[in-house]
Amino acid sequence: MADLPPRSTNRSRVAVPLVSPPVLTPSLIPFDVMQAYEREVAQVARANEEAELIHSGEVLSLEQELTGEVLLDADAEKSSEVGIVTERPADRRTGLEALDQVKQFQGLASSSLLSLLDGAKEIEVSDNEMLFLEGDPALSFYVVLEGTLEVLRRKDEREVALRHIGRHEPLGLFGLFSGQVRAACARAIGDALVLEIQSAAMEKLLKTDHELNERLLHFYQERLLEGFLGSSRLFSEVDSIARARMIGRFRERSLSAGEVLLQPGEVTNSLVVVTHGTLVLEDRPRVGQEAKQFEIAQGQFICITGALSGLPTRLKVNAPAPVSVVMLGQKEMTELMRDYPALRNLPKLLPSHARALDRDVYCGHTGVPGL
Repeated sequence: MADLPPRSTNRSRVAVPLVSPPVLTPSLIPFDVMQAYEREVAQVARANEEAELIHSGEVLSLEQELTGEVLLDADAEKSSEVGIVTERPADRRTGLEALDQVKQFQGLASSSLLSLLDGAKEIEVSDNEMLFLEGDPALSFYVVLEGTLEVLRRKDEREVALRHIGRHEPLGLFGLFSGQVRAACARAIGDALVLEIQSAAMEKLLKTDHELNERLLHFYQERLLEGFLGSSRLFSEVDSIARARMIGRFRERSLSAGEVLLQPGEVTNSLVVVTHGTLVLEDRPRVGQEAKQFEIAQGQFICITGALSGLPTRLKVNAPAPVSVVMLGQKEMTELMRDYPALRNLPKLLPSHARALDRDVYCGHTGVPGL
């Protein structure tokens, strides 16, 4: 790795407003890993003897071998905060070449890529040092120039390695649009060099580059759906092939202010995930009473199963301001339930894993972390 100028600094953490989710889809965390992680935690709690062996580094559980997770020794030396890193303004030629290797940016005009490099930095992260921590503000994303970084989460003084990020792979891109803080840590395995792109540069470019806007919209929605369908217990009985097909059947829809998505009296099955903005659900007012209203915000979902019970909905779903959603409508849900009977169990599962707003109408959070 090329030597960098000897300027070091402790990276500050200042909470600032996030880039708005795209009118712009796991966090870079693979969607099935979080489910496996929860199983591993439960297994260790039930088996103290196995937990001791895992902590000592002598064995890996069967679950670890199957999922590829690595539990790190709780007593091993590890950083409690982001360490000293060395940084310098990014070399624009190097940055341009690196960005052009990232799938989401390949083939974009050089002028667009160069604008992303405004304020960009090259950061050298020494072996075993943290680039960022779980809970840090998501104010930028990274592209690995040299070396490898490890994405991990901490739980009860233990660490679970989720995946490795190698040369020319992005890190933290999803987190810019899915939440205000990092959902995991990133640590160097050996010395690493990364390119840091500021969120302000991305936000500025998205206002003028419609092609990039469309690419990142697709990226954001796909990752959101992967995380939701992969980690939610609502779909635990649905196999991975069916989940992949479900993702492909979701349709994007943009609603203008005042537009109605669902009218009272409709008999439908549908699943709607809000990707930007807020939906409002309103019931029919009863005599002497005001109508009840519920807000469904970004990252939350609505599931309606009225067609399975044969009952019309009593709620009106509308957009008080422009809203972007991805949804499975009546036609798509009917076809998927025909091909994958496990989906017909949604009415039985929803009361335990979502909030009932009305008969056959439930809402909840996708539970997708950002990185």
